[in-house]
Amino acid sequence: MKTPFLLLFMLLAGRAFAQEPAADFSTSDIAVLESRSAGLRLNAPGLRVMASNNFDVKYYRCEWEVDPAVNNIKGIVTPHFVMSTAGNSITLDLSSALTVSSVQQHGSNLAFTHAADALTITLQAPLGAGTKDSVTINYQGAPPPTFGAFVVTTHGPSATPVLWTLSEPYGSRDWWPCKNGLDDKADSLDIYITHPAAYKAASNGLLKSETAVAGAKTRTHWKHRYAIASYLVAIAVTNYNVLDNSVMIGATNVPFKTYCYPESQFTFQNGVQNTLNAMVQFSNLFGDYPFKNEKYGHVQFGWGGGMEHQTCSFMVNMGETLIAHELGHQWFGDKITCGSWQDIWLNEGFATHLASIYSEAKYPANTKITRTNEINNITSLPGGSVWVDNVNDVNRIFSSRLSYYKGSHLLYMLRWILGDATFFTAINNYINDPALAYGYATTANLKTHLEAASGKDLTYFFNQWFTGQGYPSYQVEWYPAGNSVQVKLSQTQSHASVSFFQLPVPLLFRNAGTNQEKLVVLNNTLNGQVFMDNLGFEATEVIFDPDVWLITRNNTLTKASGPLPVVFSKFGVECSGNSARLSWATTEEVNADYFEILASNDARHWDSKGIVPAVGNSNVENNYSFQIENALNQSYYRIKEYDLDGKSQETRIVVAECGAAMKDIVMAPNPVQSVLRIKNSTGGKRFKPVSVNHISGQVYWLNDNQIADSSSELSVDVSFLPGGLYILAFQIENGQLLKYVKFLKE
Repeated sequence: MKTPFLLLFMLLAGRAFAQEPAADFSTSDIAVLESRSAGLRLNAPGLRVMASNNFDVKYYRCEWEVDPAVNNIKGIVTPHFVMSTAGNSITLDLSSALTVSSVQQHGSNLAFTHAADALTITLQAPLGAGTKDSVTINYQGAPPPTFGAFVVTTHGPSATPVLWTLSEPYGSRDWWPCKNGLDDKADSLDIYITHPAAYKAASNGLLKSETAVAGAKTRTHWKHRYAIASYLVAIAVTNYNVLDNSVMIGATNVPFKTYCYPESQFTFQNGVQNTLNAMVQFSNLFGDYPFKNEKYGHVQFGWGGGMEHQTCSFMVNMGETLIAHELGHQWFGDKITCGSWQDIWLNEGFATHLASIYSEAKYPANTKITRTNEINNITSLPGGSVWVDNVNDVNRIFSSRLSYYKGSHLLYMLRWILGDATFFTAINNYINDPALAYGYATTANLKTHLEAASGKDLTYFFNQWFTGQGYPSYQVEWYPAGNSVQVKLSQTQSHASVSFFQLPVPLLFRNAGTNQEKLVVLNNTLNGQVFMDNLGFEATEVIFDPDVWLITRNNTLTKASGPLPVVFSKFGVECSGNSARLSWATTEEVNADYFEILASNDARHWDSKGIVPAVGNSNVENNYSFQIENALNQSYYRIKEYDLDGKSQETRIVVAECGAAMKDIVMAPNPVQSVLRIKNSTGGKRFKPVSVNHISGQVYWLNDNQIADSSSELSVDVSFLPGGLYILAFQIENGQLLKYVKFLKE
């Protein structure tokens, strides 16, 4: 009900697409397969990354000779680089199972050492920082089979030889010399593959040529001109059938090439249209397909899953979830790559979410049950964070429950909190940020863009949901009072790392007899919070989180037999000189103990000013008051009521500025939902509002041209602002700054 943007797309897309196929990979299947594959390389003996950080690779020229019937590679790789710091040597990653015959610089042989999977090259002379140069490495050998990065096997009824590579996360070094970590993308590369002429060779980028060479061989040239991580470089060779299609992305006709086994052509051809539909869908949501000037395509291979090699996902079959997941990685994983394996959710959580977006648009009837099943998976254990706390454990990195499903559902909750329009604006800004695009990113980078687009401080969210563990279970007590409803929200947490999960909680109230219903969203900021809402009808039932946005489990809904313990009928504050007098009244009290008076100067950090005993049990109006002396710096107030059993609830916040500084400009209401009314008492001087700043520093409104006469009342629309504390600055007619006034946007 907060998804108008996607809802329209789903309604339109749902009419255009066919029925769901019977068989497909689930996200759990994909995660398990990816973790098994990565585990072969991640758990291998020896250090994973040996390359030095004193140089930045700009370009690779890769010349490889392979035969899919033979576990061997012969290569000439020329990295072009810029020295980051001065030095006389560089180190690349390369498996010690391979043999380096020579390394040259400008045609001259260089000294080198090759041990412990590190190739250290001594340059002809020291190079200064910023110097561009290149070296050429000749090598060959049988890539080690233990890691599964270079596979020679067979396919089909005739046992046709096939070769493929699969390098995530650290397998590139097993078959070519490169920088093997998550800290350096080459700006571009050229790949030349010499192979038996009976076969086709697939790789990254654009196919430039297939040239016959001596020995009944073909030299296939692929050219790629986008930044690429080494683990996304891949080749595959066998008797592929090649299917050519295309799709319009914006004004660009993007080629789509399928390399499939002859025996699988029918199923791979049938998968093309699903992929093209998803390319258009994702381009509309996140910006054009990131490599549209080259191609996208599928390359069939024999490993049981998929891999998002840049511009050419390697696929075992055409399951729709697998198609959408690997395609989603072209934006989240390839265009922007996680900057550390602790942030793997930026790859896998996003790809999982994009697959869900695709499925929900095509099969909207399945949305709720699919989300529910995924949340049941997430909450099947009490702990576990999206942040990877052990990068030495491959099962932890590629945990389907945490990195895939929980990562995806963090995005669901962010969509719910921010709204789809703001969320997708933030994600577009993130994926297209020039400082991040075609490079690396961390969760902090994503958070920055979400906060900039929304104007909200999301530190609490990432503390609770990214680094924190577990989930909340809600206890909802509700009581219908005529056409209104009282609700008390309490929660328990499954893990001690989070003491409270702050979320807007959706409750759908219904009258079963009249079919009236209303969605009420309760901004739950503390445990035991009590709310009241005018429904316009008498509720007979309530549904918790009807559209399944929140990660929760074991929630209970209890219809109270009578009014909730304390019902506040009024609460206000008045100033008398430097003193603030708070007054409030209750119409119902059950088991009430006392009221605590809280004051703050920023509506976030609260000080206790005293307590007032409650009547305890009453069904008549009871009036209370409390006076705070010297209240100059305390402008925000609330009352916290405690029951005898220790439960508590808080009132809304009220605002007052007491003392000599208060009366030249008066604002009301404060807190405000939509329009601020501002009265000027500056003695005939003209004034205007200059800026509205969130306390985090975000500017939302600057240099408004409205100017009011000294006797007038100025109305300012603040409905567009997200909830939070703001500072409104004014100038008087001579340009001198008059004052700052704080207000709270609900």
